[in-house]
Amino acid sequence: MTLRTTLSSALLLGLLSSPALACGDEAAQYSGDYDQCMNQAASTASMLNCIAAEHARQDKLLNDNYQKLMAQLSAKRKSRLLAAQRLWLQYRDANCQAYVDPDGGSSEALVGADCALRATAERAIELAKMQPESH
Repeated sequence: MTLRTTLSSALLLGLLSSPALACGDEAAQYSGDYDQCMNQAASTASMLNCIAAEHARQDKLLNDNYQKLMAQLSAKRKSRLLAAQRLWLQYRDANCQAYVDPDGGSSEALVGADCALRATAERAIELAKMQPESH
């Protein structure tokens, strides 16, 4: 078995065991560049680079959706959203670290990075759906 096959199998096993991926709709929220990058990745480091690039895209979308939503809300709702977003960031980071086995080896970095990517993409969608004009 090659290193790429081993790494891909470990990543796939970790991803498929995650409840969020059982739904099958996450592929639509990631860019085509991400899919292409992951298909070409030959090492844990290159997979982490793919995830980091997609995370940057999703984080920008999340921030754009957040700013757009904030511009539409009353002062009271703005303060509530600000508080919620700060808590959500803390939750995302803590929750994704909980998925990582510190004794599990290099593939564990993929598990944590994938969790953060998935959560960020889902939150970007959630913020878009919260916008009054989207109802």
